Amino acid sequence: MFLDPLPADAKLSILFRAECSSNTSFREGYLCARKRDKSPPSRKDFDDHLSWNQKPTRFLSFGTWRRAMQQRKILEDEGRVDIVVIAVWVEGLAGVYSAEEAASRLEYIDTGLGPRKSPHYEEYLVEGGIAADEYRILAVFEGGGLEHDAVFEYPSYRIQATIPSLCFLGRRSSYALEDIEHEIYSHSGVRDDMKRDVLVEAITGNQLFFPTLRYKYPGQSENLAHHRTKSITNQGCRKT
Repeated sequence: MFLDPLPADAKLSILFRAECSSNTSFREGYLCARKRDKSPPSRKDFDDHLSWNQKPTRFLSFGTWRRAMQQRKILEDEGRVDIVVIAVWVEGLAGVYSAEEAASRLEYIDTGLGPRKSPHYEEYLVEGGIAADEYRILAVFEGGGLEHDAVFEYPSYRIQATIPSLCFLGRRSSYALEDIEHEIYSHSGVRDDMKRDVLVEAITGNQLFFPTLRYKYPGQSENLAHHRTKSITNQGCRKT
């Protein structure tokens, strides 16, 4: 095998993808790569995706919030007006690869010149895409407009982040945190405080504001766990 998927302890909980809502890879409830293959990804598969070959591949590129904001700006500079940033829960998801590691093994020269895209820092490749019935899409943010600051407030934290001005955070209501909670519910049908907090942490990029918190699950005793390391399935949880 050319490259192994990332192990669970090397993956982020949430990844983001800047996309145009009219793109064929983004459909109602799921994200779909343009090529499917049951065999392990080959060197050529990675090279096709990370190069300028413009071929359908078996991967979709994701990244951190910071990288998604950079990709959003590229799309905006190209004149695209239907930009969205999609947040996806990737804990427990198989087939997630480090694009940076793939580029290194392909011996790409990280100059930003030539036929290959560079750099691939904070970029991750998801094989196949995201199925609708896995309820992994947490939020779809409007990605247009100038950047401005939004403030997330809760009794245990107050932190701000830079977001696109057309993003719904702080516009649907006066509370960005409440808007995120409702957005997650609209996609999953579950109110999940832990995923909400992990999403806020992923957007702000600051772990110092998130101490160990208590979350309570229906039918279970109270659990004390750091929210970044606790895997959540499709069930509700409340913070206490």
